[in-house]
Amino acid sequence: MRSLLLFLALFSFTVSLGYSQNQISGKVTSQDGQPLIGVTVIVTKSKKGAVTNTEGYYSISNLPNGEIKLVANYLGYLAAEKTLILANNSQTVDFILQESNELLQEVVIASEREVGYVATTQTAATFGPRRMLDLPQSVSVITQEVLLDQQVRALGDLVRNDPSVIVSNPPGFNETLNMRGYNLDNSSSYRRENLIFQNQVVSPFENKAAVEIVKGPAAIRYGFTPPGGIINYVLKRPTKTPLVFIQGFGDSNGTVGVHGDFGGKVNQNFGYRINTVISEEASYVKGVSGPRQLFSALFEWTPTEKLTIDFEGEYQYRELEQQATLRLNSFSRDLSIEQQKQLIKDFDPRTFIGQKWGTYPTRNFVSSIGTTYKINADWKVQGRIQKMNLIRDQKAAGIVNRSLQANGDFVSEIFFDPAQVRDPLSIEAFITGKVKTFGLEHNLSIGGAYSNNPLKFSQGNAQFIAGPSNIFNPVELPFPEAKAGQSVEALVFTQKAAFVTDFIKVSEKLELLAAVRFTEQQNRDVFNDSGTLQESYRDNIFSPNFGIIYKPLENLSVYSSYATGVTNGLQIPSDAANFGTDIFLDPVETAQFEVGFKADLFKRVLLTGAYFDIDQPLAFLDQNNVFGYGGSQRHRGVETTFSGQVTDNFKVIVGGLYLNAVIDNPSQPNLDGQRPASVPELQGNIYADYAFDFVKGLSVNAGVFYTGDRFADNFGTFNVDGFTRLDLGSRYEFNLFGKNLTARLNVRNVTNIRFIEGLAFGSFLYGAPTTAIFSLAANF
Repeated sequence: MRSLLLFLALFSFTVSLGYSQNQISGKVTSQDGQPLIGVTVIVTKSKKGAVTNTEGYYSISNLPNGEIKLVANYLGYLAAEKTLILANNSQTVDFILQESNELLQEVVIASEREVGYVATTQTAATFGPRRMLDLPQSVSVITQEVLLDQQVRALGDLVRNDPSVIVSNPPGFNETLNMRGYNLDNSSSYRRENLIFQNQVVSPFENKAAVEIVKGPAAIRYGFTPPGGIINYVLKRPTKTPLVFIQGFGDSNGTVGVHGDFGGKVNQNFGYRINTVISEEASYVKGVSGPRQLFSALFEWTPTEKLTIDFEGEYQYRELEQQATLRLNSFSRDLSIEQQKQLIKDFDPRTFIGQKWGTYPTRNFVSSIGTTYKINADWKVQGRIQKMNLIRDQKAAGIVNRSLQANGDFVSEIFFDPAQVRDPLSIEAFITGKVKTFGLEHNLSIGGAYSNNPLKFSQGNAQFIAGPSNIFNPVELPFPEAKAGQSVEALVFTQKAAFVTDFIKVSEKLELLAAVRFTEQQNRDVFNDSGTLQESYRDNIFSPNFGIIYKPLENLSVYSSYATGVTNGLQIPSDAANFGTDIFLDPVETAQFEVGFKADLFKRVLLTGAYFDIDQPLAFLDQNNVFGYGGSQRHRGVETTFSGQVTDNFKVIVGGLYLNAVIDNPSQPNLDGQRPASVPELQGNIYADYAFDFVKGLSVNAGVFYTGDRFADNFGTFNVDGFTRLDLGSRYEFNLFGKNLTARLNVRNVTNIRFIEGLAFGSFLYGAPTTAIFSLAANF
């Protein structure tokens, strides 16, 4: 609270200072004099920018005195630069853009991800960038401007902007997501530059330009993944001119830190982007806090006009205590469901029921090398290889199964596994280009992929009793005599694949998609009689995709698609009768039908709508306590999104989801017809940002996030109430001593409601109480 008061005092002081009256405005047109809508105009050496309106006009206020360089970027046109001198005045700067032979310029794609609330292109659902309107699939892109304005520090902070995503966020641990009602897989559903990111560590966002959310089966690009979709982190790229961005940040929980972002070019052919963070993190749970350090660097080299090579690395260390969580199997069998619900209601989520020795230190290093070679104007070859090394020492204090009593008493245990290693290697290479045959234009992608993902952890029993405690009056317990077994390579997932995709342009209005991926998957583990690493699964599968895109108007497309996929088998519960000699079920095939539309309104707002129907075999515990497949889990839903800059002053992100998720298993009457666990029927989000004219540089924002009722089990017996969370915030951009500064204040959960946010893996994960997040940033 002391840090919050200090920030508010600083905020009030800076607002009272005078600010520069410098303003740049102008119009952007094509060579034939037509206004261009949606052009991104950026002030270099800063993160300030604007997007042209329906008449091609833009305006950027509150700029420092001195030399200013403007860059105008627009899809299908060459970037244009202009330099001018500001001295407490307003100037008009117009641009006339020339058309480019290349439809998609990488510089346009990179810049639009850092300015604005909507991106018109994506890279995660296809091989190489492709316009949203030319894609028969639902994809969301959360840009860096949204990350900054909402002060995103964790994955759960940003995915609330998409109505199809549910987050579960255990304090001190990594987050897990559910998309379109299906849980994502930590080993395959999270991607970084489209390659494997093992989601057992909290990903940093300071070095990310955007986050792409691909919804539905993604087997064509990623192979064995759950049918809900994937998350892809897009890295920041070198800036064309020098960038120095320094931000101090904190929150009312006690978090404090500093972030530096540096970009530019050493010479015409070599650029860099470096991000550093030093912070002390604190959770809303009292006593859960610890250090975090980040260093990342990306270098881009263009030795020739045709060849581009980038190489990068990212290191992060993070250590916090891990909060023990209430789970379905925590409660004593003597408690009724009403008694269990009362305990959940009465428990104060700010109370730390773990142990101070129960920390979760993670050291994560990931590095990659990528290359692009342009053969000619139509064809290019791309490839990337990435290696990740995650080391985590888990000393998690938890609740012994069935030990939680009506008065809050429970038995505390420790899960002790101090030498876990996640070491995935992933490679992807493909050639893209276009060719005409029989009057049809084929936009082809042909390539292959390889990944090897070993998981190393202790073999043998790693759970030890720590002693008695109480969720209302926790007891500090000594560290038990816990010794881990030998750390071995216990699980290895290896995948080899080849793929072909073809976007067939029949006419200016009609385009077809035909794609197929051949994937060979091999799983090896030590969960066998010999206790040695042996093959437990091997198969090869063809996954076809088909789609139709029809564009009755240039800015409107309607589409339908059929996608197949394959998902790795679920982990068998430790209390199941068949746990031990097996740890995972075999992979299964999935399928989705989707029909939808996308409209690019004024080149600044993207409106989308989709109906989807996903089917996946159901995994469940039968009457013999055997975990296996039977019946299906079918999710049919309608989702819509509306995001972008509605006016020069007003930006929004709006979304809604209706999801009819049903278990179909006639052989199990207690399951048949039920809604799957943790899946709401309704979910929605509204986030709006408004910039005032009468106070230059001042903006206010508000967010409303709704999640409907859910069940904690698959039997429809344990209902969990829905919730509506209200957020408020403000942003003030000003000039002080010739420097651009931005102060931000966001208050989440303003009404301080107590709610269950996530239900991943049978846990009751609370949302944070009222929290103020603040920052002060400077551009040099």
